[in-house]
Amino acid sequence: MIRRPAAVVVMLAALAAILVVPGASGFGAAGGSATNLAAADQAVPPGRVVLVGTTGVRWTDLKAPVNGVTEELVGDEPSDPPLAPYLAGLLDDGGLAGRPGADAAGLALTTGAAARCPVGGWLALSAGGLAESAAAPRATCEEPAVRPVPGQEAEAVVSGWADWQALQRGSAYGARLGTFGDALEGVCTTAVGPGAAVAVARPDGSVERYAEEVGPDTFACPVTVVDAGSALLTREEAERADADERRAERVAAVDAEVRRVLEDVPPDATVVVADLANQTGQEPELGIGLVLRPSAPEDAGPRYLTSSATRTTGVARVGDLPATLLGAAGPAAAGDIEATPLVAGADRPETGAETIDALADLTQRDHGRRAAYSVLVEGGFWAALALAGLSWWAGVRRRGARARPLAVGAALFLSAVPAAGFLASLTGWWRFPLPGLALGAAVIVIAGLLGGLASLVPWRRAWARPGFLAGVTFVVLTADGLASTVLNRAAPLGAAPTYGARFYGFGNPTFCVYAVTGLVLAAAVAQELAARGRRGLAAAAVAGVGLVAVIVDVLPRFGADLGGGPALVPAFAVLGIAAYGGRLRVRRIAAVTVGGAVLVAAIGVMDWLRPASQRSHLGRFVADVVDGEAWSLLARKAAYAARSVLAGPSVWVTVLVLLAVALVVFTPVLGRKLEPAWSVAVCGAWPLLRPAVAAVWLVAVIGSLINDFGLRIGMICLLVAVPLVTVAVLGVSAGGRRAETAGPVLDAGPAGGVADSER
Repeated sequence: MIRRPAAVVVMLAALAAILVVPGASGFGAAGGSATNLAAADQAVPPGRVVLVGTTGVRWTDLKAPVNGVTEELVGDEPSDPPLAPYLAGLLDDGGLAGRPGADAAGLALTTGAAARCPVGGWLALSAGGLAESAAAPRATCEEPAVRPVPGQEAEAVVSGWADWQALQRGSAYGARLGTFGDALEGVCTTAVGPGAAVAVARPDGSVERYAEEVGPDTFACPVTVVDAGSALLTREEAERADADERRAERVAAVDAEVRRVLEDVPPDATVVVADLANQTGQEPELGIGLVLRPSAPEDAGPRYLTSSATRTTGVARVGDLPATLLGAAGPAAAGDIEATPLVAGADRPETGAETIDALADLTQRDHGRRAAYSVLVEGGFWAALALAGLSWWAGVRRRGARARPLAVGAALFLSAVPAAGFLASLTGWWRFPLPGLALGAAVIVIAGLLGGLASLVPWRRAWARPGFLAGVTFVVLTADGLASTVLNRAAPLGAAPTYGARFYGFGNPTFCVYAVTGLVLAAAVAQELAARGRRGLAAAAVAGVGLVAVIVDVLPRFGADLGGGPALVPAFAVLGIAAYGGRLRVRRIAAVTVGGAVLVAAIGVMDWLRPASQRSHLGRFVADVVDGEAWSLLARKAAYAARSVLAGPSVWVTVLVLLAVALVVFTPVLGRKLEPAWSVAVCGAWPLLRPAVAAVWLVAVIGSLINDFGLRIGMICLLVAVPLVTVAVLGVSAGGRRAETAGPVLDAGPAGGVADSER
């Protein structure tokens, strides 16, 4: 099918050089997939445990600066000690006397309304999940305080507790402050400092054992929580010229306080050091997370931490700490506390410096991905529409013959960008001195090479080039899903742990790319078979691609995408019916949509039947439904989706395009009047394109309605679909010729005008 073998070999060799060679050193264990997590690998063993909490300390604070900056070049030597030398030293053997180097992870901290104030991290521990910390984004933040209550059962009460509880009543989080303290009922627990008191307070705000500072009997109880101070600045301080110097002083003070606390910890206690809050008004970063175990003869060496909630090596959540402490103290996690304790994962580098480097890189990688996401999605969306519009205008005016090769090249390039964005993960772009530039260059070069390969596919079939590029993208993402989404973890469209929304599986952007390319690939393969009179095989091909898509996208072991099934099943059913030559009726579409929802529900129930610590978020959602706790989650997701309407012009244009497509595809009489000539021509050359467009429309609309990503689902579906359709349109109009239809136009029946052979 592909001509010019020499050119193919050269381009494939170039792709291998870009992807395989850098990729061999670009991916380390940190940030990779963590699978087969077993309860036996629980990071904190049963016994005495001490949690030392801080706020505002980052992995970069543990890095030794090079020439005054913490982002060193390869081969450079440190010029100064890190801002937090004691914490950095805990990663090496003997950093805490008589103990091996700490197990380590970057902690995903609270975001959104839960991160408006520094106390949000302590409140999250108290609630066992996200909790409101302030009524408005720039509200005055109240520092936690404690007042003694001598002569009563409790030693202290958290001041302002009723106000924080009142915040939760109108919150979509539905947090219940005091959940962690309630779970510790009957377990002797000591709180040291006001933040620690917030964490272990009972639902009424009382704290049974409290001390302002570490003393002789601080660690007498099985559980001790210590507030070791904050390195955070106020908004006013952060805007001052001496902000960096102020912060450095506070990091040093926290480092010294942690040292003072750990010097008094009993040798048989496991120590957890965790940062709990980001700097307000700045991009989030992963906080430090350390576990220092008592020395034991069978010690396996230092490892990265993870949890079943993140399934990511070297990444855990603040929300995993309550279950971790409860597991050590004896009570099982229950109620609002997820059973996701910290787990010891893959071996980490033996030296602390290498571990710090690897974990600091995770935040840098996520920041680079977030910046690239905006460029790829917003820029790509407008570029795709602009190219499609100019191609349509030139066709109407019968102009632009000289520019047509350029338009074809641009359409092929834009069609290849989604695949390139995921394959760029193999280059290890975040390890380069200028990671943003490295990522952009990788995407451009890879997309250019994939587009070049597609340009060697002959125009003879209108579906050949779109099918090729869609197939490459679909195969890449299928392999990624089966390999525990390795590419997603460093791709611009993948989930970013630093921002805390999703840690593994297929996120909403990935789902959009996967669904659209799967449908276009299925339409191309089915058309090739139908053109040869093999309609049964054509329908089977659609079903096969659809089955793969549903398995990879929905199953907890792979994509773990709760909202994908209800959109994928009806979309592939529509295309499969059309490929077979059947009629599309509203009740059929409704029936398969319900079937998709039932299928996802069944998968969720099977996931729920597994042990709580092994469930994905599908199973945890079913558990919330069973416990009657799902409404707050659904309300929060619905609010996120509703806010997508305000996301800007790209979303508004998406709505207009989806409405226009609906009028053309689903209303036969009006559709005939509105459909442009280029659409008639390309659907004549590729009859299954119209049902494929209808299927993509279903994915965009159903996905937008049932996912918290809202209308941005539709926008990314258009970002992927428009360039692929443009490639087909330009192929049909090549030199004023129509591409070969290679067979009769399929009649999908009059329902909705999806494929009307009378046109």
